[in-house]
Amino acid sequence: MEKKPGPCACEKVVKGFYCADDQKDLVEAELKDGACPTCSKKPLKVEYCSKTAAGEKVADRARITYACNGCAATGDFEKEFKHEEGCKKKTSTLKKVCSKSGTAPHQTIPK
Repeated sequence: MEKKPGPCACEKVVKGFYCADDQKDLVEAELKDGACPTCSKKPLKVEYCSKTAAGEKVADRARITYACNGCAATGDFEKEFKHEEGCKKKTSTLKKVCSKSGTAPHQTIPK
């Protein structure tokens, strides 16, 4: 599977929200009293790689996922991350990964 550079190739990491029940990304302006406008449940706080293409007003975003440096475990949300049994680095910081490019935020894949 070929990995292509995603939004992490430039600009910044931004905070946002994700509704797990509706499986959709949300921005703060869409929330109603801090809840998802569709299901009324509190969304998860997440981070996104973000870039705005020339001439565009809306940024392209890709959710950041997480991986452990010690075991092969990966997860969509830091708060719900589960290490593999026997992982020796359970207390170490998780590695952030752009869900679009598969690389760390702000990195591009060499050609």
